Order: sequence, then C-alpha cells, then structure tokens
Amino acid sequence: MKKNRMFVVLLGILVMLMAVGSAAAADDDTIYFGLPAQLTGADTYIHGELLVDVAQLAVDEINEAGGILGKKVALKTMDDAGDPKQGVNVANSFCDDPSVVAVLGHPYSGVTIAALPIYEKCNMPVATHGSSPVITELGYKNIIANSPNDFIASFATADFAKNDLGIKSVAIIHNKSLWGQGVSGQFKVRAEEIGITVTSYQGVDPEDVDFTPVLTKVDGEHPDAIYFAGYTEQGLLRKQMASLGMEEIFIAAEATSSEYIDVVGKDGIGTISPTGAPPMDFTDTMKEFAAKFAAKYDGKMPESWSAYYYDKVYMIKDVIEKANSFKREDIVAHIHEADVPSVVYPQGDQFDERGRLEHPVMFIYRLEDDLQYHTVYTWEDVPPHKTMDPAEYQRWIDLLQNK
Repeated sequence: MKKNRMFVVLLGILVMLMAVGSAAAADDDTIYFGLPAQLTGADTYIHGELLVDVAQLAVDEINEAGGILGKKVALKTMDDAGDPKQGVNVANSFCDDPSVVAVLGHPYSGVTIAALPIYEKCNMPVATHGSSPVITELGYKNIIANSPNDFIASFATADFAKNDLGIKSVAIIHNKSLWGQGVSGQFKVRAEEIGITVTSYQGVDPEDVDFTPVLTKVDGEHPDAIYFAGYTEQGLLRKQMASLGMEEIFIAAEATSSEYIDVVGKDGIGTISPTGAPPMDFTDTMKEFAAKFAAKYDGKMPESWSAYYYDKVYMIKDVIEKANSFKREDIVAHIHEADVPSVVYPQGDQFDERGRLEHPVMFIYRLEDDLQYHTVYTWEDVPPHKTMDPAEYQRWIDLLQNK
C-alpha cells in the first residue's frame, strides 16, 4: 500500500514537471501584452470588461492571421483598480515578467502618470490611454498615446458651448481626480478666454451620494449651464439636478456610456457630452469593428473607449514588426514609428517624437428623446500642440501640474 502511495506521489510530481515543461515550451512560442484594466471599483464595465474583451478580439485576429514574427500573442491582464498605488504595483509586476513585451493602458490618467516611471526603468513599451496632455510632456521615450488629449476636449467643448448653444455663463464642477481637475480646469481657461463667465469652480468627493448642497448653491448663481467632469457619479448628480427642478444645460464630460443612460433615464434628456469616444457609426471601419465585436460577444456593443484598445494592439504589432524583435529596448527604439489604420481616426494612428497623436478627432453628443446619444459636433482639426506657441503650450501643461 505504501509503495502504491509512493508511486502515486512520484507520478504526480512527474506530471507536474511535464506540465511545467510544456508551459515553458508554449511560452517560447508566445509573447504577452500586459493589459492593466479596472476590474474592481467603479467603471469596471467600460474600463474593465469591455477593454479586456476588445483587446482579446484583436489578439485573436492576429493569431488567426499567423501571429507576430511567427509567434502567438496572449494577454496578461491585471487589475489596477483605477488607483495610482495599485497601478504602480501592476507596472512592477509587468516589468518583472520577462514574457511581457509591451503594455496596453492604463485606463486613467492619474494611474498612467504614476506608473510611467516604473515602465521607463524597465524599458517597457507602453501604448498609453490616459487623456491628460501631461502624459506626453514628461519626457518618456517609451510611450505613444492614441487618445485625444484634454486640451482638445476643452477647446472643442467651450467653443461649442458659446457658438452653438449660446451659453454666456457656466458653473464648473469636477470630481477631484487628476483627469477631472485637468479637463475642467482647461475648459475654465478656454471659456474665460472666449467670453463665457464662470460663476464658480469647485470639486466634489466622488464617494458622495448627496450633491444637493453643491447643486443648490450653483443654482443660486443662475448660470446658463453646468459643466461636470466626473466618472460614474455623473448620473447621480444629473438625477439630483432633476429632483431639484434645475433647468440649466448639463454638459457632462465623457458621460456617453450605457451606464449613465441607465441611471438617468429620461431625466438625462438634453445632456451634452464631449468625448473622444467615437460613435459606432462614425466611419465604415467603426461599423465593421462594432459588428465583429457584437458577433464575438453575443450582441454586446463595444461602447466608449474600447475601440482605442483595439487599435493599441495593432499599433504594438506594427512596432514589433518594424523592430523585427521582441526585445523591449528594440521595440521602444521604433515605437514612434507606429503607423496603422485606425477604426477610430480616418487618417490612421501616427505619432510625433513625443508620442502625441498626429490626427485626433473629438466628438460632442446630445442625449435625445429616444435615450440615445446623437453626434451634434465633430472636431477634426490640427491639435493644439501644433498650432500653439511652445511656450504657451507649456504654460497650459504647467497649469495642469499646478506649477
């Protein structure tokens, strides 16, 4: 009986050793892209589930077409929880894993900025997602950013508010996040530059559930509009505006998800939402992308920012092929040469020496009576970093950094 037990133990060890050997062999034929996503906390659907699904769609397509330089691609997904400290932990984990050749993400600007010094130390190529203009001005040579930055959003929104909506005054609220303060701060600067009166500018705690004291104060200022830069708290704030009978135009940055519509329902009709997230019918390539995604995931639509992650996978593929190498340092040496068709941008994804997008597009939506967002404005122009005096551009960057 003891001999049989010993045999079983030895057999078990042999099987484990064989499994380890097989995994190692499989790894020799596989490269990994690190995917930091928000899998816990708020926004886990838009910045978690959908990002993972769409990246997997692109990876599957690449593998079906033969992979990259003869190797298969796989994702290593980790939860950054939308938190800078957790983002640093995730960055260290990816850096310490030699099988990870590049990183896609992080979803939030604040997490991205916290993680970038880690990635620089290990020479990790990163296709960033955060929209803060600060990201590409920190001097990192290992990044490209394919999201339209907040300067574009701020300029386009303020100009649309004045020229198309006839807004003369606005109260501005943000959720105290790096993104919320950045995009609302630049909207404030631009609004004042073009003659819109800012009646107040303040932050709210995103963990709050009662925004009525702030809203009551703002209502007493009698602004034409309220501009809010926040995340999932947008829906609750809009519902409370309705309960207070407030009739100001509501401009909610990046409030285009189905989650927002589910929360606000008909109370949200008329919401104006500036966003870099493209409508699913923006171009034929967007329509094709959305159809492929829906076919793979039982009718689910990709929504919001996920199209950018689809592009990111192909951007990294392109750079690896240009480098003809899987070594991180070789990929970084070619990262600004990325040049691929985009499902978002009609002119494709190309970047300058700082990793800034050459041909961004920006959208403004309105939530209509059918509880669907409809595009009311599309910005396709030369980005501010090309039109502004470098010293002036840096002044705006300094404002974002509170310098």
